[in-house]
Amino acid sequence: MSKYENFKHLVLLIGTNPLPSFVVADYFLRTNSQVRNVWLVHSEENLLQGGTGSQAANLEGLIRKRWENKHPSLKFPLEKISLSDVSDAVKIRSEIENKMLKRWNPSEGFHLDYTGGTKAMAIHIYVRLQELKNYQQSFSYLDANNFRLIGDDQKIIADKLRDKVSMEFAELIALHGFIRANRDEPSTIDKAEQERLFDSFINTDGKDLKDGRWLETYLAEKIRNKMGHKLNDNNILQNWKIKKNGWGKDFELDVILLYGYHLVGLSCTIGRKTEKVKLKGVEIIQRCRQIGGDEARSIIVGGLDQGNTEMLQKELEYESGGARKNILALGIADLRNENIYLKKIENFVFN
Repeated sequence: MSKYENFKHLVLLIGTNPLPSFVVADYFLRTNSQVRNVWLVHSEENLLQGGTGSQAANLEGLIRKRWENKHPSLKFPLEKISLSDVSDAVKIRSEIENKMLKRWNPSEGFHLDYTGGTKAMAIHIYVRLQELKNYQQSFSYLDANNFRLIGDDQKIIADKLRDKVSMEFAELIALHGFIRANRDEPSTIDKAEQERLFDSFINTDGKDLKDGRWLETYLAEKIRNKMGHKLNDNNILQNWKIKKNGWGKDFELDVILLYGYHLVGLSCTIGRKTEKVKLKGVEIIQRCRQIGGDEARSIIVGGLDQGNTEMLQKELEYESGGARKNILALGIADLRNENIYLKKIENFVFN
């Protein structure tokens, strides 16, 4: 039995995005029947800092839904540890000592995943736990760009995590405190009319098109036919309005593709002006990050010609950080060849 299968305490650092912590917890609860306590270490809300207690509570709710009475040794409620100042090394070490370590027994191994939380939290908790020489200990970090869990010894604990950890989209938004604000409604435009509108969109000036709601239905069906066997039809969704208590405005995702736990959101517009298409692109990037983290991917489909689509791609990559290549822009030239745009979407989702 490896050290990654032989511990009773799983320690997770909870930041503003609890998704990585869920992925790590769900993986280890699947592979380690000995896990007894999951410790959620989060920041306390006070005058010094914002708190992540609500994220910890949302995470506990999802873990409870998945694992209560299904894991042989896991205890509920989960252990939640609040830190009063996540930038102060002395306070971090003291509170970890008093609230967590005093309750441990050296015969019980532990695993720390230090993906979440602040850098100071990760560093000082990691160093303190490394000092526990009498314990079976292990550490990991979620390589979110490559969807794998890596140990401190550079051992790949698990790869292809999107195939090992899955969730429903309602669960994903609930992790961040969101709920759906609408219901599924069947399209009022039949397939023949969708084909006619699409032909007009890609081959004329499109002046006869009043709005582009039909386009998301058209593309969602094409994607479902091409990729439904890989994604599962339940993970190809359309037209979700999402809301959160305390927010003044709901927002909407046109098409949602969920590969395991990894979100790809698609936004459509029949607009032919770069400014309008770019505004939609910026919005879909922002919304996907809010509910899927920095590694979420976004697709913008608009009515731009090839040159302006390529320029838009570069601008959105630059403005969203550039390095991750988490945005795909498609325009009229792409849409004229079904094989081309579906292949681009497929590569973008699965690679």
